[in-house]
Amino acid sequence: MKLFRGSLSAALIAVIFLAGCASSDSPGGLTEREGGGLLGAGLGAGLGAIIGNQTGHTGAGTAIGAGSGLLAGALIGESQRRSKENAKKEMRQEMMQQQYQGQYAPQPYSQNAQQPAYQQQAPAAVQETNTKYNPRTGQTFPDRYKYDPNTGEELQYLR
Repeated sequence: MKLFRGSLSAALIAVIFLAGCASSDSPGGLTEREGGGLLGAGLGAGLGAIIGNQTGHTGAGTAIGAGSGLLAGALIGESQRRSKENAKKEMRQEMMQQQYQGQYAPQPYSQNAQQPAYQQQAPAAVQETNTKYNPRTGQTFPDRYKYDPNTGEELQYLR
């Protein structure tokens, strides 16, 4: 009965300690690597104690199990962190592509490029002469433009 109380007390103290450390709300919470290492060390120590008890070396089994569990848990936690970072990076890239896809998408080169509907010509009385062009798309622009508003490429003077 005395052994049961001691084990129960140790388990209760460990649970309170772990609950105090692991807070997802506070900025001082555990990272994936730290949480994985802590969980792995706990599970490894428990498994090592069980195996060590069977062989007659409970202390050594606990120490070896805790060390190997810490290493394995930390490695698993780090791989989870990296996979989350990669998923966030891919999501950001996809959002950037969707956001700028229509405005700055590269246009195929053609000799008689047609202007999009949103770039309608001004009335003939106010129309400016186009003196610059984009060599890739073939579109012409007034002299006041330095860069193509559709692709962002630098414009050159007509020859």
